[in-house]
Amino acid sequence: MQSPAVLVTSRRLQNAHTGLDLTVPQHQEVRGKMMSGHVEYQILVVTRLAAFKSAKHRPEDVVQFLVSKKYSEIEEFYQKLSSRYAAASLPPLPRKVLFVGESDIRERRAVFNEILRCVSKDAELAGSPELLEFLGTRSPGAAGLTSRDSSVLDGTDSQTGNDEEAFDFFEEQDQVAEEGPPVQSLKGEDAEESLEEEEALDPLGIMRLVSCC
Repeated sequence: MQSPAVLVTSRRLQNAHTGLDLTVPQHQEVRGKMMSGHVEYQILVVTRLAAFKSAKHRPEDVVQFLVSKKYSEIEEFYQKLSSRYAAASLPPLPRKVLFVGESDIRERRAVFNEILRCVSKDAELAGSPELLEFLGTRSPGAAGLTSRDSSVLDGTDSQTGNDEEAFDFFEEQDQVAEEGPPVQSLKGEDAEESLEEEEALDPLGIMRLVSCC
């Protein structure tokens, strides 16, 4: 896995006491076969902490990068923090369901955003080895960023302030057909594990209806 593209930014740190700002400005639907797939939540990291910098960066530089995480990865990170730092007051994690629709995804992104904002405000959590691992060693990197991703790094993302923007399933499918799949399709056991652990996307509400009958 490649490391995230770490760029120097002119953004002003909101948490000067920890040197770290974490937000979840957007998400990405990763499609599998047919209508299957899962969601990755994109975390924007803005920091002056040396742990996230390379040798070319100066001590005073503020850098930024994007990290994409699935629900299960955020859940694992959350459980580690809750177990080791019992005194930390974090919002409750969104419950796991079999099928997730657009409203679920919007709600989760908002909750994940609040959880990570709390983490970045806490000096102990912001410098914890659990966070370093979560944001660094296991991240898929920022290779092949789309223009939408780049706009987040530029601070011009229009969706950041528009949580109610609807996800157009058919428009996304057309775009995938033209540009090719953003990731490799899951096969065999990997596909089954993804649907079980990451929950299946249900953009049309069909699967949810069937599951209730």
